[in-house]
Amino acid sequence: MQQFVGRRGTRLAIAGLPPTVLQRDVMGRTTAAFFFFIGLAGVALGAAMPVPPGNRAILLAGAVLSIVLSVVVAALRARLSPIGHVASIVFAVVVLTALIGQSPSVAGDVAMASLYTCVACHAALMFSLRNSALITALAVASCVGLAVFDPDMPWWSAIPIATATALIGAGVSLVTAVARAAVIDHQTGLLNRRGFDFAIEAEINTAAASGDELALILLDLDGFKSINDDLGRSGGDRLIRDIATRWRDEVGRVGIVSRYGGDEFAVLVRGTSETAAAALADRLRSAVRTACSVGVTGWLPGDTVSLFIGRADVGLFRAKRAGGDRIVVESSRRPALVEQIRDAIREGAFHVHFQPIVRLSTGNGTVAVEALVRWHSPPYPDISPEGIVQLAEDNGLIADLGRLVLEEACTEAERLRGNRSEMIVSVNVSGAELGDPAYCESVLATLARLAWSPERLVLEVTERDMAADSPEAIRQLTRLRSAGIRIAIDDFGSGYSSLARIAALPCDILKIDRAVIADVTTAPPLLDAITAVAAAFQLAVIVEGIETAQQAELLAAHGIDFAQGYYFARPQPAAELFG
Repeated sequence: MQQFVGRRGTRLAIAGLPPTVLQRDVMGRTTAAFFFFIGLAGVALGAAMPVPPGNRAILLAGAVLSIVLSVVVAALRARLSPIGHVASIVFAVVVLTALIGQSPSVAGDVAMASLYTCVACHAALMFSLRNSALITALAVASCVGLAVFDPDMPWWSAIPIATATALIGAGVSLVTAVARAAVIDHQTGLLNRRGFDFAIEAEINTAAASGDELALILLDLDGFKSINDDLGRSGGDRLIRDIATRWRDEVGRVGIVSRYGGDEFAVLVRGTSETAAAALADRLRSAVRTACSVGVTGWLPGDTVSLFIGRADVGLFRAKRAGGDRIVVESSRRPALVEQIRDAIREGAFHVHFQPIVRLSTGNGTVAVEALVRWHSPPYPDISPEGIVQLAEDNGLIADLGRLVLEEACTEAERLRGNRSEMIVSVNVSGAELGDPAYCESVLATLARLAWSPERLVLEVTERDMAADSPEAIRQLTRLRSAGIRIAIDDFGSGYSSLARIAALPCDILKIDRAVIADVTTAPPLLDAITAVAAAFQLAVIVEGIETAQQAELLAAHGIDFAQGYYFARPQPAAELFG
């Protein structure tokens, strides 16, 4: 895995954003079909219309040209730019106008002029508002010009055709504008998450057909909540709009910028390597004053949308975990990493390390251990446990991985615990696992097979994992507690802390995030509030991230008896911990 850490150092025109269907592959297929069916209609019209042989030959030649053009557009669809499509439709209008001029009959003129309505409809569906308006205006002007200058075409015949062309162009443009609004972030004018998901799927299809490179940049503003609190909501909104404008201008025509979430942006860059994308990400960070964390990855042929985004998200997570305000490249140049994780699960290659949870009042004696997954993979020695879990969640492997970790944790602890008959093992569980209706039965079956008492197991649910709030997840947690398993809310104080959430989630323990105790000068009132909440809900309290004696003494002074952190012990294999 390559990692890049740096310190601060065809754009979709937002004013006239093309409709959702404006993607190269879809546009190419639709334009090709347009020319093909127009050509077929021209062949039928040329063969059936009573005209002199010379005029018939010209009409048939124009129809054949339209069919040939459809084949060319279909073949080049992955490489033909939007401007190329516009040029092809303008060319079609010119050819159609010339063919109408060759028709010697009023019926033929009117019949072929009616095709202008098809031109307007196609342009409104496929092009930006400005380009579709220009093409519709060209079609109307051509129709009116024929009525004025073609002696075979009565002037009055242009009125219904020109009117229909204008109305169809305007009506279809209105419908596509409504559809377009569903994929636009109204505050910034950028694509929203839904629109970006459409765009990234289409760009992956294009890259698969053309062989072009594709890179993804995810950017998250560091500490935006504090900024929002300082500036007020309107000030925060202005900052978001300013950042969106600067990044859109910086990216230019080489990519697509999206507001992917509240303070998260995404940039999809065409024809760009991971290294070049990382350089662009550095320029984006330099273009704004707000610190931000960035994850970068490249698309690998065969990657799904979920895997592509998930890999960039892992890079973003690693950037924030390392302290933020940096870029991390989660390289795609890893041969079938997901398949290797699947093989590692099947072969039992994952193992667990244990970190003690101690009781301060008994001289820091170990009362429980938290099991943390580890994978010694020679090709990727620096892949993080969070990255493993993220990829497992994104690719449907989390249930198998969770089952393996639970079994490994209980087996190792039982084999090496010695006389610690009451040793408790704590295992992390994701919201995705809790969403499985069979999760409770799976856990209980594993414990029964290992003869491990449910009372000696704690399942930790991360506070930031909102999937744990789902009705199915709450049902599973309730059933697990009924069986004797205790539930802990992990990283409490780092995400969505609220009394309502504590009341809603079936739980027994609050594990306090390291951020609460990091600054011992500001921690006391936070610890007082947390212990009061815990007492009100009759919850035990464990504080994570204890790294100094001063922090441990502060906990004891506030009546908190359970702690975990490097001050006591780092995560280590069971043989070393219990040996």
